[in-house]
Amino acid sequence: MDLDTDDAVSDHRTAEQRGRRTSNLRSCFNCNRKKIRCDKKLPCTACTRSDKQCSYPASGPRSRRTKMTMMEEMASRVSTLEKSLKDARNQTSSVATSSAPASGSTVTTPRMQTGDSGERIRDDILVQEGSSSQYFNEILLSRVLEEEHHIGSALTNQATTPTPRTEHPSISPFSALGIVSSPFFTQTPSTFHPSKSVAMRLWNVYVTNVDCDACQKLLHVPTDEAKVFSTVDKPNEAPLDNHALCFAIYYCAVVALDEADAYPILGGERAPHLLSFKIGLEQALAQADYLDQPTVTSLRALAIYLAALRVNNRGRGVWVLNGLAIRLAQSIGIHRDGARLGLSPFESEIRRRLWWHLLSRDGRAGEDYGLQDTEHLLLSCDVPLPLNVDDADLYPDMKELPPERKGWTGMTFDLINIELVKAAQRLSALAASSYSSPGVAPSEDVRKSVLDQSRERIQERLRYCNPVIPQQRMTLFCASWLLRKVDFVTRQQWSLLQHHSSPRSEDFATEENLQEALELLQPRLEEGDELLKPYGWAKKAYPQYHVTMYVLWHLCIKPDGPSTGRAWRAVDTLFSTELWHETTSGYGPKSAVLEALKLKALSVRSRTQHGNPSRTNSSVDPSLNPTGDGTSLPPDSDPTDGFFANTEEFSGLGFDIGDENWPDWTTLAQGYQYDGPGSFL
Repeated sequence: MDLDTDDAVSDHRTAEQRGRRTSNLRSCFNCNRKKIRCDKKLPCTACTRSDKQCSYPASGPRSRRTKMTMMEEMASRVSTLEKSLKDARNQTSSVATSSAPASGSTVTTPRMQTGDSGERIRDDILVQEGSSSQYFNEILLSRVLEEEHHIGSALTNQATTPTPRTEHPSISPFSALGIVSSPFFTQTPSTFHPSKSVAMRLWNVYVTNVDCDACQKLLHVPTDEAKVFSTVDKPNEAPLDNHALCFAIYYCAVVALDEADAYPILGGERAPHLLSFKIGLEQALAQADYLDQPTVTSLRALAIYLAALRVNNRGRGVWVLNGLAIRLAQSIGIHRDGARLGLSPFESEIRRRLWWHLLSRDGRAGEDYGLQDTEHLLLSCDVPLPLNVDDADLYPDMKELPPERKGWTGMTFDLINIELVKAAQRLSALAASSYSSPGVAPSEDVRKSVLDQSRERIQERLRYCNPVIPQQRMTLFCASWLLRKVDFVTRQQWSLLQHHSSPRSEDFATEENLQEALELLQPRLEEGDELLKPYGWAKKAYPQYHVTMYVLWHLCIKPDGPSTGRAWRAVDTLFSTELWHETTSGYGPKSAVLEALKLKALSVRSRTQHGNPSRTNSSVDPSLNPTGDGTSLPPDSDPTDGFFANTEEFSGLGFDIGDENWPDWTTLAQGYQYDGPGSFL
């Protein structure tokens, strides 16, 4: 055999050995990790395709863990889990023991973060009673609930009190439940429309009292008027989302009217018509499948309806539905600038109005339930603001948007509201940063700088308002009032931040602060300007929680003073007109906290009067008497007797109003938020 033959045989044997060796190999590491078949080449095809380094485990028998080793590892894991569960159980038991109210409800606080000085940085609270629970992350309400357990008892009693059931329960025109109802195709939306003459009059009420006031500017009147009238004229041929828009307009227009003004328009009482429009809206949306196929028109209908519903329903459902509207808007790209999405200038502008309206209302709606907006969509939003233009400046076939007007337009007040909400969120973010950095509190100069910048931009818009024209007078009055309010509440918060190491109630419960708070509340207590009366309905949707809370807290700390009588008159008026009303349902937890504060103030006042022998009946301010009859309280009377007589939702609260401990202004001032559009009147 020659040399060439020997080399060939040698190469053949090497290939056979290589084949036998690779056939015994296990899958490479990459294929084994991905759980795919390995062809066991070197490198394998999968590693070659993915450009990965191919390597195989060492040859020889596999090393397996013994059963004993596996059992020891499992036992160690079980032991670790048992220890973790035991620690968690002990921690929960400790919190429940220290925080549980007498009624049996549990206030659970998660682990607190602390800074170098040992201060608590952030807290949130879960109030539980059986299977019912409520969560809060607003600093004000969280701390009040943590320190005042009887208020937590009030909330759980409210949540667990069974609602009376009748054999044939009536449907409320103010219930939010039906907006997610199933479609009933036997209920044709066209049958819920009023007569054509009534529909036209309600449209005019909406345009006059709602569209350009402090609540919203969602419609483009020239184009939407055609939609409304075509739907009214031929309801059987109209799209379902146009029906929904009509019913939302009807509903909002009737809410904006009082009973005396509504009767001649409707030819009857308001409640049956509200219920009819409510059902028509719900069925129009349901049959249009708006959850899976939302449109800009159906979303505007939902936004208008929710704005009106807040007047008579302050329940959590309205806040939840506003979140639903935001999610639906995001699903069709309204949270992105329409110009970048290739939409026409007109359509882009209409979408901007809707998006900023939803964002502005969302933060305010959550305030009723002690939930702070943690997303800050207003600050992070990249959608341009709507233009300060009139509807006449916009039309569907326009090739480009017009320049902004310097004078007053139907969008001016909406833009002022957006500016104020953004300023409030900037201040809130700065305040929150002080909790994550306990040693660094924002200076008063920073607060004033933020407000001064917003004030300058707002005053530039107000320069051209004519106070003779009602809508423009309203813009002037409301913008000035809102600036004062934001300044007041943030000044209190900043003062607290500057004195966080040793806050004293006396630093905040001053006569000057009380008088300023009462001046802010004064427009709520008066009949007001006759020219602004058509827009007065909006104040019902936005009770003055924060300023009222300051007044009540002041009365708890200082029951006597030059302005005490005026303060009690303001509190009584607010509770009887807007904080509690027979047509309002679904009160949020903030209302229960205000109720507890008033009970505490009444108790403190009673003890002060009875503990001062020198005080005679003639020296008692008549306004300080809960009965309002001008006589002093009998020594054996209870100032809270009958206080819940007309308030079924808050009966049996179980408050321990005799408790001497009460939150100081450190607790209360932390939770101030801007009240948002409509809170001015």
